[in-house]
Parts: sequence; C-alpha cells; structure tokens
Amino acid sequence: MKSTKRILTILTLLLLLPVFSLAQSPAESPVILVFYEEGCPSCELVEELIGELAADLPPEAIRRYEISSEESLELLASLEKEYEVQVNSVPAVFVGDEAILGSGRSEEFALRAAIGDCVVYGCASPLDLIKPPPFPWNDLLVVVMFGALWLLLAIGQIR
Repeated sequence: MKSTKRILTILTLLLLLPVFSLAQSPAESPVILVFYEEGCPSCELVEELIGELAADLPPEAIRRYEISSEESLELLASLEKEYEVQVNSVPAVFVGDEAILGSGRSEEFALRAAIGDCVVYGCASPLDLIKPPPFPWNDLLVVVMFGALWLLLAIGQIR
C-alpha cells in the first residue's frame, strides 16, 4: 500500500510540473519596439530621435528588430493584427498602445508624445498586447491518459 501511495505522489508531481513552470514570472518586457532596415535613412533619423527621447529609459526598454529576419516578420505580423495597422515600409515603431509608421513631421510628433507619455506615466509593452497561443488541451489530455495508463500498470504490478 505504501508503494502505491508513493507512485501516486510521484505521478501527481510529474503531472503538475508543467503548471509550476508556467507560474514563473516573465522577464521585463520592452516598451518600445523598433522595426528597421539596414541602410534606411529614415530609420536612422527615427533611431536618433528615439535615443534622444528615451534617454531616461533603461536600455532593455527598447528592442530593435531588423526587418529581414523571419522572426521579425512573424512578430511584425502579430503586431499588425493586434494594432489593426498595415506596415508597408520601415521604420515602424510600437510604443505602448501606439503604432508610429514611417517618418515625417507628424510621425515625429506622434513619437514624441508616445515616448513622453511612456517615460512620465509608464506604459505596457507592445509584446503584452499579443495574444498568447491557445492552451494545448490535446497535449494535456495525452499526458493525463499516459499517466493514467502508467498508474494502472503500476497498480497491476503491485497485486
């Protein structure tokens, strides 16, 4: 009987292991995401402006993505969907809940306002707005069924 209890305890801990790993707090998320392209003159101007405006923010508050990488394009597609915008060219800057696309006088004013509000009042990370993938119910069901089968086999061995 003691070995059955021990087996049940071990099985329970193994099944709960994924839950404990989800409870860990995520790393600090950036509040400014910049999508750029190497050699883009507009991107360089926006980068200078961001450096000036975000001087009071820690370096990890700004994350830059070169548009030619596959990961950057996937993230950009997720942000486009969440912000309900279409990015046709760079630079594209996401600050809190604002998307500033392109460069020009009106984009400079929008960027100044968005970063200023972030510095003074704080803002959420654009990454926090992206919806997480759905919970993998099928995977959980497979794990539970495997655990139940393993438990039945273990109990059968004891008798």
